[in-house]
Amino acid sequence: MDSWKEVRTACDTNLSVAASISAIAFDPYQELLWTGNEKGRVASHYSSGLHRYTSFRAHLNPVRQILVSDRGVITLSSDSVKMNNRRGLVRWTLSNEDTSDLHCMSYTTMPNSEILAAGKQHNMLVINVARGIVVKKVESESDIVVMRKSRLVCCGANSGEVTLRDPRTFKVEHRVQAHTGTISDIDTVGNLLLTCGSSARNGNLIIDPLVKVYDIRTMRPLVPMSFPTGPCFLKMHPKLSTTVFIVSRSGQFHVCDIGNPSNIHFYQANTSSYISAIDLSTSGEMLAFGDSASCVHLWGDRKEAKINAYSNPIELPAIPTPTPNITISEKSSLSLIGMPYYKEPLLSVWPSNMKFEVGNPPPKIDPDILRNMKMIDFVGYSPNPGNKKRNQVERYSRKKHKAGTPKFRSEKERELQSGKSLREPSSLFDDETELDATSTKMPKYYKRVEIQYSRFGVDDFDFEFYNKTHYAGLETHITNSYCNSLLQVLFFTPVLRLITRSHIGTACAKENCLCCELGFLFRMLENAKGRNCQASNFLRAFSTIPQASALGLFEPDEPDENTPYSMLIQNFNRFILEQLHQECNSNNNPRLLKSLPLEQTPLSMIQQLFGMQVASISKCQCEIQSERLTTPFVVDLQFFSKNHKGKERESKTKTFVDILRTSIQREIQQKAWCDNCQQYVPTTAKKIPKSLPPVLSINCGAGTSVPIEIWRTHDGQSAWLPKRISMDLDDNDLLTVKELPSDAIVDVNTSGSSKNANYELMAVISQVRVEKEIPHLVAFVKVPKSELESTSKSPWYLFNDFLVKNVTEQEVFNFQGVWKTPVVLYYSRVDISDLMDTSDLPSEIDKSILFEDISISKHHLTNKKLSVLLTPEELPQPGTLVAIDAEFVALNQEETEFRSDGTKSVIRPSRLSLARVSVLRGEGAKENIPFIDDYIAASEPVVDYLTEFSGIEVGDLDPASSKHTLVPLKIAYKKLRLLLDLGCVFVGHGLKKDFRIINILVPSEQVIDTVDIFHIKNRQRKISLRFLAWYLLNQNIQTDTHDSIEDARTALSIYKKYLQFKSEGRFEKVLEDIYNEGRKYNWKPTPGVFPTSCVESHLNSYSTLPETSETTNTTEILPPSTSEIIENQNF
Repeated sequence: MDSWKEVRTACDTNLSVAASISAIAFDPYQELLWTGNEKGRVASHYSSGLHRYTSFRAHLNPVRQILVSDRGVITLSSDSVKMNNRRGLVRWTLSNEDTSDLHCMSYTTMPNSEILAAGKQHNMLVINVARGIVVKKVESESDIVVMRKSRLVCCGANSGEVTLRDPRTFKVEHRVQAHTGTISDIDTVGNLLLTCGSSARNGNLIIDPLVKVYDIRTMRPLVPMSFPTGPCFLKMHPKLSTTVFIVSRSGQFHVCDIGNPSNIHFYQANTSSYISAIDLSTSGEMLAFGDSASCVHLWGDRKEAKINAYSNPIELPAIPTPTPNITISEKSSLSLIGMPYYKEPLLSVWPSNMKFEVGNPPPKIDPDILRNMKMIDFVGYSPNPGNKKRNQVERYSRKKHKAGTPKFRSEKERELQSGKSLREPSSLFDDETELDATSTKMPKYYKRVEIQYSRFGVDDFDFEFYNKTHYAGLETHITNSYCNSLLQVLFFTPVLRLITRSHIGTACAKENCLCCELGFLFRMLENAKGRNCQASNFLRAFSTIPQASALGLFEPDEPDENTPYSMLIQNFNRFILEQLHQECNSNNNPRLLKSLPLEQTPLSMIQQLFGMQVASISKCQCEIQSERLTTPFVVDLQFFSKNHKGKERESKTKTFVDILRTSIQREIQQKAWCDNCQQYVPTTAKKIPKSLPPVLSINCGAGTSVPIEIWRTHDGQSAWLPKRISMDLDDNDLLTVKELPSDAIVDVNTSGSSKNANYELMAVISQVRVEKEIPHLVAFVKVPKSELESTSKSPWYLFNDFLVKNVTEQEVFNFQGVWKTPVVLYYSRVDISDLMDTSDLPSEIDKSILFEDISISKHHLTNKKLSVLLTPEELPQPGTLVAIDAEFVALNQEETEFRSDGTKSVIRPSRLSLARVSVLRGEGAKENIPFIDDYIAASEPVVDYLTEFSGIEVGDLDPASSKHTLVPLKIAYKKLRLLLDLGCVFVGHGLKKDFRIINILVPSEQVIDTVDIFHIKNRQRKISLRFLAWYLLNQNIQTDTHDSIEDARTALSIYKKYLQFKSEGRFEKVLEDIYNEGRKYNWKPTPGVFPTSCVESHLNSYSTLPETSETTNTTEILPPSTSEIIENQNF
């Protein structure tokens, strides 16, 4: 037993499905190891190499146990039991009212035919494995958390008791109180029963350092085995009946002999987290550990270790027979293509006599009736709420178009061209009543908004249907987009916007810097002017931060009605401010607060803006006192206070300012370690504020800790949440918080004092929860006067992701309905503009990134570079013409479904990522020469390199093998952002989609897109770059693959051709000829044949045409003037 060594470690590389391993089991029939994780996914690994075999989603909840039979794999979660074959296909699923909280399962006397499942529920279930049905229910007296079988079925309970049941009748034969706390694990072989668990001591559960051993024949305890690090898992050796493996959470495990406790072998598993599951193979030659970092550690006691002594061969996919090559020409017969033989009619041939008209669905019962219903026997009685007249039913109309959603842009264009009138409203807000001070009904613009996709992608979605303002919304089809509400609040914090803008102008070396990404996002929102934006780059960087994953800040893959978005956004609020503080903190922090001394300050810019200095004082009974000064960024409201008996008391009668004061300045009694007393003693802990922040961020609590009724108004007029508050700190650091009347004249002459301040509510983030629907977050933001629209009826705006609407102040403070609950509040000092001075912020833009050759590739070939770097003398000026093109790779495949009528519906489009970007000089002596040709290092797994369309091959984006100029995404983005801020005008083909995937918003006056230039507006066809190059330049491009330098250079040449045709007055005629020629050749260039004669033969005739004879609807596109560029830049 002293020859155990680690054989292999495998981790799940797919971050979207990786999670803590919750169950692990060896396959007793094949050389497979099965694992289940916290996200309900089940995966299998083949042989000692841990090669991936299958992976599939089995449950919505964590997998708690896995049993493997000869027919397949049985997995158990809290609310379901499922059996799949080894390829992942479902055999049966059991989920009903009997499966409420399952924890464990075991075979009965009929292996592979019957299992017994139990948990923290009233009944144990006997399940037939072949049919997947419950054949018997056995009453359970305790909550069972672990189960094993030998001669008897041993059930470990949450109370520490082990019951032994007959495997045939399931009657209790013996009981053993093994531990005073809960049972962690048990195992049994022959006549031995081993248990490990915890005991209750001083009101806490402590892991027992002993493994209890019992003889089940006499039910007498034997000599226990000591395990000081705390036993959590037990496994008996299948061949050595007295050998046991004892494992702790930390990865330390012992191999012990029960008959000879002194014979112990010590080992340590190499894990960076904690062990969450173990199993031992039937051969006794392999031991597997699963940890919380989604890693599997495989140990063996010999070189050629096997899972089973004799295993069945695994089923491998069959290699398809290659189809014969058939050459088709214009003279080929259609009979060359064979058709399948059908012996019966296809399902699509549905007979007409089997089509029936169905009636309307039954009317929905009013929720008020169901809420107040009282049951007598099987009849329910409820008072009539009076919402409908007697015998009145809703009218159901069969509409093809879903009400409350916009039509696609392409659909509207087709209707306009066909002469059909658009009857649906142009906005979601048409004919919609708003909330007043007492309304409880939820308006439809509070509902969760989702993007619908057509075959043209997300660009075909009509975002203007949801936003008629000048403020940009944020899209929702990105993972962790629940952050959108807080990002909008931070954007409308002017000082923070200036801080991030200053930060992106510096040479920040951190790759995934949230402050940089936030600055880039804010620049996009500034330039959007009401167009929708997406926070994809920010959320991508956010998803790479380990601390965010450890804090559980990531949104689940499939959110449901129980997803705690209120808790997520409050934790994210605390996390993002702390992260910004760490990234902005330096040895030379600028002074923003005028009250600070002129010399260098140790406070970061985020601490000066959001930080509240608080003294934490701890005092022991021995009068020893310790004090520590902290700077928290968020105040957590404490709605419950403790009475003299130590019990929590709800603060229903208190005002908001009282709860805020007690949450900031509080005193609690707790037990803590005293160095003087050398023991845990009652200690008085105090929190005393020392200064007040310019912006006060408040978390309102979540879940059952928040009394919902407290937010509702009592008289229908005055809101419990105050609009303005006053906070004062006296000389003794005693905090006073008062509510200021909304019509009171607020004193702003506080001389920048940090001891007294008047605050005004600037933002509210609320959770909207509708019964049986996924909750979501909305933000109410009070837009500063300098940015307010002239047509605004109030300064308050609702941001429901990409839905933006101007709302009244009454609507913001209305919490009468149970569907809306505030979760985050932001108050700003009324004198913040006089309090803070942002003139010391760095304003110089670091332009050196355009002149440096940056590459992280280990095999960078500088002698084969296709680009020539800019020199400082070539620094672009406003109006400088540059050509650009980008290539992309796919991170996720497109998700589609086929409807019953055969049409395809896009559920989610493929997710693309920037792989290469090339920028060429558009004018001057070095025209057409690229100065940027960067490949972007892949930070996520690439599922498709799209080589045919991108030219990117495997290894081009890997720093270990790429031979190109390889840079992180942030470097490439920063170069483009700098060119944009310098006023460059970008020339390219199809730039709208490119800029969208890059996640940069370029004003229309800085974009020259040849796809729009050579397009007649009343025609749907948009001409490809390849066809334009063939027709106008006599060039065959994109023959084998795409090249971004070639495409950018071609687009620039086509634009120069446009300028030539426009100056000669013949552009409209050329454009009409292009469309005629395109229809003739079916828009496919003919290799080796160019229409040169067609263009040049009309040269003379074009010049004689009158300038007023325009036959098509075109728009003249010329480079903008320098004044226009400078006017639109505010960096």
